[in-house]
Amino acid sequence: MRFLGVDLGEARTGLALSDPYGVVCSPLEIVEERDRYRLLLRIMEAAQDNSVDKIVVGLPRPLKGGTNRQARKTLEFVEALANLSGLEVDTWDERFSSKLAEAHGSSGWPRDAVAACYMLQNYLDARANLGGKT
Repeated sequence: MRFLGVDLGEARTGLALSDPYGVVCSPLEIVEERDRYRLLLRIMEAAQDNSVDKIVVGLPRPLKGGTNRQARKTLEFVEALANLSGLEVDTWDERFSSKLAEAHGSSGWPRDAVAACYMLQNYLDARANLGGKT
């Protein structure tokens, strides 16, 4: 099962792709798009081009818990992506993924794609620990 990780941003969105078995991932690309509809189309195109079975979108949760405006906007985006793509779309806590990507620094990949990879790898690891159920 192949997964596409999405680190949603206002101007740039990072994408990461798992291997065909859903075990490990690597950064895929950065999508520089502010228009939400065009961004949806670009993500769906990446999913189709890479034979993705499931999309995982990073959910920005506040450190103190609860929700915030950015989390609500992300959930609206997730709903639109699921409706338009016909794929299963899941969310996963993305806290600290950008900090880890910054610390990773010299990988040669843009920070947003690396952040998407950290978030997706965390999801894949949790899924493996739960016997493939997330």
